[in-house]
Amino acid sequence: MRVCWGAEHPVTVRQVLDELNRGRTPPLAYTTVMTVMSRLAEKDVLDRTAQGRGYAYSPAVPDEAALAVREVLRAHGDAAVAHFAAEAALDPGLRDRLRRLLDESP
Repeated sequence: MRVCWGAEHPVTVRQVLDELNRGRTPPLAYTTVMTVMSRLAEKDVLDRTAQGRGYAYSPAVPDEAALAVREVLRAHGDAAVAHFAAEAALDPGLRDRLRRLLDESP
């Protein structure tokens, strides 16, 4: 994910492999990286588009925090939101920041 988040454009498995193997001993296998990226695409962590005989991948979420929030919401739904709101109510600074973020959201 670090390689995908750091890229300015969608990346291929080969590009990710080359970056991960830079200075690595022993090197990762192409099929290992391809399998992981394919599974991340199946879990909607990476977006993939056809490119030649393979795919180009880009992050479906902007960073690790967004990924964590999405997974918590998927796993716990309304209960997670309710607990977050209860915690925010106890912290005036967090509550104010949350209000600002909600006001700025589309």
